[in-house]
Amino acid sequence: MFAFVTTLIFVVTSCEDTSTKMDDNYPKDYDINYALKQVIEKDPVNINGIDVYSYFDFFKTYRLTIHYKSGKISSIEFVNGDIPFSAYSFPIPSGETECYYNTESTPNTIRLKGSDDAVVYFGNGELYVPFKLDCKELTYEYRFKEINE
Repeated sequence: MFAFVTTLIFVVTSCEDTSTKMDDNYPKDYDINYALKQVIEKDPVNINGIDVYSYFDFFKTYRLTIHYKSGKISSIEFVNGDIPFSAYSFPIPSGETECYYNTESTPNTIRLKGSDDAVVYFGNGELYVPFKLDCKELTYEYRFKEINE
């Protein structure tokens, strides 16, 4: 019994929760670049959607960069490229724009600082942006992949 208690005390006092601790050697300020991997079109018949990315070359020009400062999301930058429409119903500032990561919402969101405007969602292990265009029946969703640029 004494050995069990001694072992338990040793384990409890020597354990440190490292599940949320960042490696000390990992840079605190860095950028992650994203491009579109899919553009999903959904309608009442195709509720899971179909990927229309490969049908339009202009989707290849979209870029998104998330900037981290002190290990936290601090700003975001969009390059709409040659896409002839915006996925947002509000104006997106050009250049690097301050933002914050809202973990209080489900799914988690990246929102523009000083507003409730959600610009990117994080759910099911990926970044995405849901949007609508002119047709009431259709909805779309950008899905992103990390790229090295």
